Amino acid sequence: MTIRTQELVINFHMTEACNFRCAYCYAKWNDEPSSKELYGHSGQVDALLNSLADYFFNSNPIREQLGYQRVRINFAGGEPMMLGKYFTRALVKAKALGFQTSVITNGHFLNDKMMREVAPSLDMLGISFDTADELIAQSIGRTDRHKRWLSPRQLLELCRSFRHLNPLGKLKLNTVVNPFNVREDLSALINQIQPDKWKLLRVLPVHDASQVVTDTQYYAYVDRHLRSYPRLIIEDNDDMWQSYLMINPQGQFYQNVNPTSGHLQSKPILQVGVQKALSQIPFDMRAFASRYSE
Repeated sequence: MTIRTQELVINFHMTEACNFRCAYCYAKWNDEPSSKELYGHSGQVDALLNSLADYFFNSNPIREQLGYQRVRINFAGGEPMMLGKYFTRALVKAKALGFQTSVITNGHFLNDKMMREVAPSLDMLGISFDTADELIAQSIGRTDRHKRWLSPRQLLELCRSFRHLNPLGKLKLNTVVNPFNVREDLSALINQIQPDKWKLLRVLPVHDASQVVTDTQYYAYVDRHLRSYPRLIIEDNDDMWQSYLMINPQGQFYQNVNPTSGHLQSKPILQVGVQKALSQIPFDMRAFASRYSE
């Protein structure tokens, strides 16, 4: 069976730091970025992006099998916008190298100034939004230490602002279906926003097996929203294993191996090169293509 996709997506988790404490997170989040994260070392993020461009823009085994025409760097975290100028510089650098660009953010730091800075360089703005209910947000941990959260009104304002500043940019929402929001209905809000993409991810029990939802619960949530948004992207647990191309804040490829053993990491890309680092982690190209095929 031929596996082809137009776009290769590389998820670069720039920092583990996050202002929220979502109960289902599968990584160790810190209040302050780690001193080992690349962004804190002059020139290291630029060097990483240059290495990725040199490898993925040219002939390589993944390109031969997938036949991709574009490569997108998706900046993630933690919360990448906590890094301020370090994030915006990396975004502009990636765009200048020829990457398509996107970010996944909780929206907390996306004020007017930040939006004006990043919107022109973003091909896609992704916002994590799990609930329109403040009490549910608190239960999930989707609030900061001052109990601030991203309300539906604020989400609408962010979406309108991005579309005003970048009419060609795509808008994406990510929702993690978890034990706290599994009975909620976001149909009315989604109808107002009309995102270009809306992905429903089933909570992934990497380190905390209590953060699970049953098949019945997950697909009831999906069915509830398919009626108003038939273009839903559905991502169950089996769709996630080894199907993402991910780089951690220290510049290593890493992969979810299985629900109990956590992550497998490569040697640092800047030490051993992209090709060797890739060979040290599993990557299921067929599973990737099934999620990103057009």
